[in-house]
Amino acid sequence: MIKREALKAIYEAGELLLGEAEGKMYLFRGGNAYRLSDYPFEPCLYIKAFDGTMTAIHHSFTVDELRLAAQTNGSITMITGDEYDVPGVCNLLIKAIDLPLAEVDIHYVEEHCFAYYLKAHGAVSPETAVDLADAGMINPNVMNTFLHSKKVGRTADGAFYLCRPKEDDDRFSRVISNQVRFGYGYRTLRGKRQYYAWHGYPNRNDDFITYAEIDEREFERITVEYPSEIEADRETAEQFRTKYVDGHPLIKEGWNVSL
Repeated sequence: MIKREALKAIYEAGELLLGEAEGKMYLFRGGNAYRLSDYPFEPCLYIKAFDGTMTAIHHSFTVDELRLAAQTNGSITMITGDEYDVPGVCNLLIKAIDLPLAEVDIHYVEEHCFAYYLKAHGAVSPETAVDLADAGMINPNVMNTFLHSKKVGRTADGAFYLCRPKEDDDRFSRVISNQVRFGYGYRTLRGKRQYYAWHGYPNRNDDFITYAEIDEREFERITVEYPSEIEADRETAEQFRTKYVDGHPLIKEGWNVSL
């Protein structure tokens, strides 16, 4: 494993260090080191930890693009149209590492990074809206899908905030994936809000659906981890089921059941 002090720093902020050694680029985050490499024809960026685990970010950028942005104090424009400076790109890399996925699309990483940033800064109303420049987002085009779905609001001066269901709503339900189906929501029973997550095993046009009770913190975590609908494969759906359905109190289960 390469040592932090062996790197020539490209960008450094607190525990984070982006640097090079012998023509190879590395990202240090605290005590963890990651090697950055790419496949330039998609392009696809690979983040490889020294324990052998790896995350591939599809339709993203190359190591050379990142190096040039750092050398010229410039930026990288993603395929989504979003533009980031080097600190913003590093925020994307960190979020990709934190996601429990071996492969992910840049748009998915951007949405997670954006939602997490708003949540972490308490931007949940027009009064608490934040400017995204501090997150390194120069041209936040990715917000358009959020704005259209009314999951995010934008103030007149261009600040953003998360939209939340009204507190007096007695029911909320959202499908996260329609391919391998799963989602979450809440309902009000005897004056008390019950949060739930659900997962369906598809069989032609039918689903064997399991509803499980989760707590409010898990509900909020799902909102941040899955800010928009995705095209999930079975592996991604199983990760959701393992985390939020299995081991939780069963509410209802059966073919095509609903709450």
